[in-house]
Amino acid sequence: MGPNGSALQTSDYAIDLYQGPVFAGSRVTGLAGAYVAIAEDVDGDLQNPATPAVRPFFSYSHFDYWLGFGLTLPATLNGVDFFNSGHATSVQNAPDAFVFFVPSVNLQWGELGVGLTLELSSYALSSQPAPGLAAASVGASIATFHLQVAHGFFHNQLVAGLGARVTSFSANNRQSHANFGSNGNGYELGILYKPEDLPFRIGMALRTAIRTEAEYNDRMLPNENGDLVIETDGGASYYLPKSVALPWDLNLGVSFQLGRPINVPWRTSAEMIERERLSHRLREIEREEQRNAALASAQTTEERNEIELSYLRAQLADDAKLDDASDAARRGTERTLSQLNRRYLQVSTSLLISGSVEQAIGVESFLSQNINRSGAKRVYSPRLGVEAGVIPEWLKLRAGSYLEPTRFETSTPRLHGTFGLDARLLMWNVFGLWPDDYVWRLGLGADAAARYFTWGLTIGGWYPRWRKGE
Repeated sequence: MGPNGSALQTSDYAIDLYQGPVFAGSRVTGLAGAYVAIAEDVDGDLQNPATPAVRPFFSYSHFDYWLGFGLTLPATLNGVDFFNSGHATSVQNAPDAFVFFVPSVNLQWGELGVGLTLELSSYALSSQPAPGLAAASVGASIATFHLQVAHGFFHNQLVAGLGARVTSFSANNRQSHANFGSNGNGYELGILYKPEDLPFRIGMALRTAIRTEAEYNDRMLPNENGDLVIETDGGASYYLPKSVALPWDLNLGVSFQLGRPINVPWRTSAEMIERERLSHRLREIEREEQRNAALASAQTTEERNEIELSYLRAQLADDAKLDDASDAARRGTERTLSQLNRRYLQVSTSLLISGSVEQAIGVESFLSQNINRSGAKRVYSPRLGVEAGVIPEWLKLRAGSYLEPTRFETSTPRLHGTFGLDARLLMWNVFGLWPDDYVWRLGLGADAAARYFTWGLTIGGWYPRWRKGE
């Protein structure tokens, strides 16, 4: 590649997909990304791969699940330096110019958890290329799929998770109708330590680097110089990269909470009725022995049928007794948990370290075909967030700040301020698809910095769901 500011004349480069701003659920955004040591709900999947197996204080059933739908949009498309490259990003004035969508789901069985998250980013930019190139409208999209498996130990006091992430980058030139794609995969490791009855958590997450190779087809092959070039209708030549890259990153964090306990001892509802379950099993064994003895002495088919029916009735009655005990334990647990749903103050901090990428430029530089080298050195992003339960059963507020490092020589780091809230909505079973007592919440988050402002929303559940009078 040539010096910064010159036109691209080669495909011998990579696109640096480093993401400086925080893009996640509204809670993570409101806390300025300082979430690796909180790691709860689907919001934590992108921060700590241990999250799918983390049991919050209000999750006590053997099986549980979490759903999330995050959407982030820029508040304005004018004068935005979205990539922190040192100059305004030339974006199309269209509703879908910048869109970030993050659907996710976590499933839990005891201390085993599985998480699935999809990050979708879409850009539509109007390029301002170097002299000699015609202006062009270019679109780019980045999709990263995360599959994570995690497990808790010592009643969820220590949680570890492993994951894989698959990244797909695609770009299209709307004049030539040419498309480019590249795919690659990497790995994730996350650990969370949350000792019972102590007011702190410690989290760590490591993600390996991804460097992909370009995918070719019969309509798009390298030329005699090994370059992959698109010729637009205006006569401009667009040099596509030979690879795209995501740097490795290491995220370290600590969280403290005052007021409501942060690490309530975790036990399933089945463990809470362990004595009843053991007694039920002993009675079941005794009935089986008595049934077998009675069947052995029976003389006719009618006698055997009557014996079978009699012991089946006894078994069903005993099962109902165990179910009643389980329901009573559940109601008692929910009453206890509702008492924990009180005012609290949580302070969380983290440091995100991201590695370098060799011979790379940014997404914006690729789209404009002007060289602006990116990712030449390792960068650091310190983060701090505060959350408070203001009205415990209805409203939570959060705020934070983080330093966004720059990957370019043409700009400097910038400080972000963030804000967010969770508001309790209505109870709705979504036409019978969700539990009858499911309470929905609306999460909002905003992120502001110099020449940058985005906002997002999340729809999820409000917990705990205990209702007064139960």
